[in-house]
Amino acid sequence: MSYQAVPIQDRVDIDNLFSAYAYTLDDGDADGWIALYTDDGVFDVPGLNRFEGPEGLRAIADIVIEGSQGNWRHMATNVLVTPGANGDEVAVRLRTLVTDWNVDPAGTQFNDYRGTLVRINGRWRIKELIATPTKVIV
Repeated sequence: MSYQAVPIQDRVDIDNLFSAYAYTLDDGDADGWIALYTDDGVFDVPGLNRFEGPEGLRAIADIVIEGSQGNWRHMATNVLVTPGANGDEVAVRLRTLVTDWNVDPAGTQFNDYRGTLVRINGRWRIKELIATPTKVIV
């Protein structure tokens, strides 16, 4: 696999974006999670649903927050960032592990994410994320 590096500050900012992504969902902060996206941002789970814009994103955030009852933990890892069409766009690939502490023993789900981020007013935002569940273990 070949890739091109992005500036280190962009990498740090993007890592922080995905940490905020996990914490806002786990903390039940739908508004904070939606704010990580562009105004026309998309969260897509192929074969399940495509959530677009603030209203669509709120729908999926509410589903996750309500379903988790505060007991899911999202962890983003293996974040690969490559340059996009210009200096204010990057492509990302990452994995997430979601643990469900509502059950004993805890259930887990692995997801493969691919997407596009854009920089708006100096801040990275999610333009589109495509989440493909790869394994569920209960």
